[in-house]
Amino acid sequence: MLIPAFFRRLRRNRRGNVLMIFGLSLPPLIFATGMGLDYGSAMQLQTKLNAAADAAALSATSAAMLDQPILDAKAQAYNVFTTQVTGSAGLVPMNYLDPNQLNIVVQDVQTAANGTVRTSTVTYSGESTNVFAGVLGRKTLTIRGTATASASTPPNIDFYVLLDASSSMALPTTTAGINLMKSKTVRTDYIWNPNGCAFACHQSNPDNPKVRNAKGQYMDYYDLAHLNGIELRIDAGKHAIGDMLTEAQAESKENGATYRFSVSTFDRAANFKNIAPLTTEYATARAQAATAETVAVAMHANLYDRQTEYSGSLQKGSDLIKVIGQGTRASGDNPQAVMFIITDGMRDEELWGRQMGPITTDQCTAIKARGIRIAVLYTTYQVESVNYDQWSKDNVVPNLYKLAPALQSCASSGLFFEVSTDGSISDALSALFRKTVISSRLIK
Repeated sequence: MLIPAFFRRLRRNRRGNVLMIFGLSLPPLIFATGMGLDYGSAMQLQTKLNAAADAAALSATSAAMLDQPILDAKAQAYNVFTTQVTGSAGLVPMNYLDPNQLNIVVQDVQTAANGTVRTSTVTYSGESTNVFAGVLGRKTLTIRGTATASASTPPNIDFYVLLDASSSMALPTTTAGINLMKSKTVRTDYIWNPNGCAFACHQSNPDNPKVRNAKGQYMDYYDLAHLNGIELRIDAGKHAIGDMLTEAQAESKENGATYRFSVSTFDRAANFKNIAPLTTEYATARAQAATAETVAVAMHANLYDRQTEYSGSLQKGSDLIKVIGQGTRASGDNPQAVMFIITDGMRDEELWGRQMGPITTDQCTAIKARGIRIAVLYTTYQVESVNYDQWSKDNVVPNLYKLAPALQSCASSGLFFEVSTDGSISDALSALFRKTVISSRLIK
């Protein structure tokens, strides 16, 4: 009887079961954790090889390689990939001559729109060494990847830059500048703008008795701003054009494309000025662009404050563009044409009565129909710049939300950029320029 009772007690006693179960499950847990680490290492290695494949594909389609033979482009991609991959920790040494492990394909296709289009595809397949799974007979994990890049021969382009020179472009570029202008133009003798004016209006007959030069003569707000070192949007715009010309010169030297520039200012269509005729002389265009300034108007003259006519001004800008081509370097072809518009977007003109609000896009549509791309840099018209008098609150502020959508509709696809107060107009214009110049890009 004692022996059967002992076994019954042993069967009921479970105090050691957890330890036994844990002991039995420990090896699978260790291997599961280890295999997870192996997989994580493989994914890190694949990320590295993917980056190498991207770099290799891009290198075969770089501006420097586009004029080189396909075999040279393949060799360039091969060297970039193998240099970055060889010796990678955890990678089973690859046989780069085996097309199943590394395959590089470079092709050139001739197109009417973009000339020679080069596509480079880099495909690899390698093995990542396992530490834990190797004990179970799975010594490696396969990692694979593909990268494709495409680029066309950079086209020759003619750039026609239109800089808004109306009085609203005489706004300071920074919040600090706006506040300083207001503080220096406060007047208690005048019903309008008793709290000061942010605009640096270029007036031929200034009348603020508190704003005088060193000789005691009346001085307009445009000169007042410059005397106090306040940068205005017209200033920032022409400086940005100069910076873009410098960038274009360097880009042209790098990729072999020809970029010609024309610079004009506009406000009323009658005042449209082509201050820099189309040229490849960058220094000349830069010097001529630096002469741009807002038009001087006579305060209280007839229609003195209706200064921004878009349709007529854009028509005059379009008239400058005589010949439009595809920009290929083939004999007989002409450069592509791009119109850059730098503006605050507020239309204000006399056309069967005063017309205020966003740009009408009919002229933009007509220009684009000619095969001309339009790039628009919108210098945001901020509420705080005009909310100091009731007329502006009633007539200008209600239109501000309409400006950006209209300008974006005017621009060609992808060629609209907005820069707000305190932003860099030069950086924004540079970004637009880069978007118009075709370059090597990853497409897959």
